[in-house]
Amino acid sequence: MVVHCNDGGGRSGVYLAIDANMELAEEENCFDIYRYLRKLRQSRKGLVDNVEQYKFIYDTLEEYVACGISWFPVSELSQRLKQKSQKNTTSKMNEYQREYTLICKQTPRFTIGDCAGGHRGDNRKKNRDVLIVPPDNFRPYLISFQGNNYTDYINAVFVDGYTKPKEYIVTEWPMKSTCGEFWSLVYDYECAAIVILCVPPHNSQTFPSFWPEGRTPKKYGPVFTIDHISHNHYSNIKTWVFRINKKIVSLTELMAGVKAPPKTVQLFQLTCWPMGHKVPTSTNSLVELMNMVERWRQRTDYGPVCVVSQDGRSRCGIYCAANACIEQVIQHGEVDIFQAVRTVRRHRPQLIENITEYKYCYDLVLHYVLHYLNKDLKEKRK
Repeated sequence: MVVHCNDGGGRSGVYLAIDANMELAEEENCFDIYRYLRKLRQSRKGLVDNVEQYKFIYDTLEEYVACGISWFPVSELSQRLKQKSQKNTTSKMNEYQREYTLICKQTPRFTIGDCAGGHRGDNRKKNRDVLIVPPDNFRPYLISFQGNNYTDYINAVFVDGYTKPKEYIVTEWPMKSTCGEFWSLVYDYECAAIVILCVPPHNSQTFPSFWPEGRTPKKYGPVFTIDHISHNHYSNIKTWVFRINKKIVSLTELMAGVKAPPKTVQLFQLTCWPMGHKVPTSTNSLVELMNMVERWRQRTDYGPVCVVSQDGRSRCGIYCAANACIEQVIQHGEVDIFQAVRTVRRHRPQLIENITEYKYCYDLVLHYVLHYLNKDLKEKRK
């Protein structure tokens, strides 16, 4: 076996240590990380070259013991789902409940200090719920200058995809006072697509419209003007293509001759997920929306997807986790919803907030496999 990384050192050592100790656990039911690394570093000192990598070995092996192997071939999906619905006579839980309970136990807990930015006095009013605030290490910091009264804060978090870090940005429906921050987020991080997973009541004061539904350009905040380019309405899905125009208001940037090029984004709204419902009324429409977003991203260099729900926690996790699982199905013919959900909850613990959403991730992937997989694989081979 050949193990390679950028320098043939740190990461290679991590891989070797994890692999060797997993093998040791299977054969002798124990780990010996310290002794193995001492022996390993006699061959090359740079193998595992910092404390963070050393700790990562322990964390990974702990996860291996607690969770075991959670992936399985896509060919077994239908049968596995039948088995997961059966209750264990001892624990009185089915497999969905056991998995979700385990995920909840392993979900990180963030302190107020971890989320200091969102708890600052000038930022607290930008949160719909002060208990759902992004950790500073995982939030997108706004870059565009909009005036001295604006900060770098928006209630949003990065979420990793199957193969790409920060593939999604999860955020809440903007308030009237934060629409400028929302468009700064989309512009600054070059989001390819905006996915809206709810349909608030028309003319709602709580959930104001934050994009122009007519053809007249509309201004949001002091800097951003949104131009309507085109729109299409399908069964349960609406789409708009917008041009985002940014006005330079920073004196320093004006003197330096900085230009702000317009950027294009497509907004996709799912209209079959009523407020108050835990899952959409049409799974097929949600899968079709995912496919539409993917086709658009193929044309736009795969910028991140901004995923929006009314509160920035419900619904968004389903979209991110199921998308990652579908990518895994296409690339490797495997399903691992357990790990996909653990990944999306790593930066926002409130994502996939109940067992209904967790089970729906399985149902959604099954629907994709039964109705879309063969068709999509044929298109990729062309």
